[in-house]
Amino acid sequence: MSFSPIVLFAYNRPIHTQRTLDALALNPEAANSDLYIFCDGAKNNATEDDLKNINQVINIANTEQRFKRVEVRISNKNKGLAQSIINGVTEIVDKYASVIVLEDDIETSLGFLKYMNDALAFYQDKDEVMHISGYMYPNNANLPETFFFNVPLCWGWATWAKSWQAFNNDSIFLWNELKRKGLSNVFDKFGGDYLTNQLADNVSGKLNTWFIKWHASVLLKNGYTLYPKKSLVQNFGFDNTGVHNGIHTEFNHTELIDNVEVEPITLEEHKSAGLIIKDFYKKVKEKPIKNNMKRSIKNKLRSLVFLIFPDLRKVLKYSHKIVQTKTYLGDNSKVYPPSRLSDTIIGNYTYISENSVINNTTIGKFCSIGANFMAGRGMHPTQGLSTHPMFYSTAKQNGITLSDDNKIEEFKAITIGNDVFIGMNVTILDGVTIGDGAIIGAGAVVSKDIPPYTIAVGNPINVIKYRFEAEKIEKLLDIKWWELSDDDLPLVEKYFFKVDDFIKKLDKKNK
Repeated sequence: MSFSPIVLFAYNRPIHTQRTLDALALNPEAANSDLYIFCDGAKNNATEDDLKNINQVINIANTEQRFKRVEVRISNKNKGLAQSIINGVTEIVDKYASVIVLEDDIETSLGFLKYMNDALAFYQDKDEVMHISGYMYPNNANLPETFFFNVPLCWGWATWAKSWQAFNNDSIFLWNELKRKGLSNVFDKFGGDYLTNQLADNVSGKLNTWFIKWHASVLLKNGYTLYPKKSLVQNFGFDNTGVHNGIHTEFNHTELIDNVEVEPITLEEHKSAGLIIKDFYKKVKEKPIKNNMKRSIKNKLRSLVFLIFPDLRKVLKYSHKIVQTKTYLGDNSKVYPPSRLSDTIIGNYTYISENSVINNTTIGKFCSIGANFMAGRGMHPTQGLSTHPMFYSTAKQNGITLSDDNKIEEFKAITIGNDVFIGMNVTILDGVTIGDGAIIGAGAVVSKDIPPYTIAVGNPINVIKYRFEAEKIEKLLDIKWWELSDDDLPLVEKYFFKVDDFIKKLDKKNK
């Protein structure tokens, strides 16, 4: 029997890393398995304790000898977990046909490697199956040995080279594709908008994770994820030592299963298992009673104020109101009232001026948008008997509809890049993309795509010039300064009018 290579991603938690390796080494298959350990580098602001922990992790990796072969990859800079996993899995899966993946806070049972290798071998010719999960949520149900539920969990997992080729790291593309194909509700397998929120936060820049993009990529390929009836792994990283985890106990297992038989099953999602998982997340997301009490008290006080000052309600309604539906704001972003937003993502540090109406739009980081901005108002067909939506749309714009289905794609996604400046009184039509660094003049009607770093004005919109020469634009697009860490953002201020010096500085820093 052939054994798939194992990759382990570690950073600055030596005790966690050692625990993960100790549990994994107890698997009988470990002695016949190749192990690759990827150690991430220190951050720019790393403390002495951070450096000490990172060096301890590297030492643990370099002295590990309980596997057939151990290779250690040490990064000389901090990539972050998401980029480390993307790069590491891609490197190993390009070399082998399959891969087993662990992070440094995953404790495995004695049967973990057997289950993973059995499943990888059994489903290697089934293109529909794209992910093997080692984790299953705590439950007392009588489930089959294995089943399908199509959310690819990342706490001890495996995949194939042919599946990983479908991974797309472009969160904006994934967001728009899920909406275009009507899969947003299917994407939220856990119920509510738990997963949609994660993807939206990756678009805005609030998060930088990989799992949610893998989930979206698999869904867009109609891929299946295999689960065991009971968990073969324990995630012990919910001790506030991880980047995004915090402290949780609800995911813990009192014991792990040591044996799962991989046998033929129907290629369809298991309904009972799906209900178990949804119910689990429903309980996790329930708000504490004390929070509900605080909200109730706040609402009562608000009602009392309006009772005493009745005219205040009218003032607030029309001059201080921001209506948001399925809208996600990044860190340090701001929308000025009155404005109305729906199905929209706004990136970090972006601001939207007053009297804006925005729908089905993704706006990047560091954008400056003037007052009276209109985007995503929908399209009307010109080839039908009428242009009125009650005959072609189910949205009931005027309160009723005669149409049982949507006869056209009424709303097409709008994408606005990073560091875009849009003047006041601008309207952007559906389906338009505005490139990074572009400037849109006041009063423009943007009816076509606008290239990066251009200045465009007028109605109809017209590109009048580029902000920089082509070579400089290419370098700026390659640098993507808007993705710098908060610690590096002062460089933008320091070199604000010294673009060439900034490019040289970033080139040198990256090298």
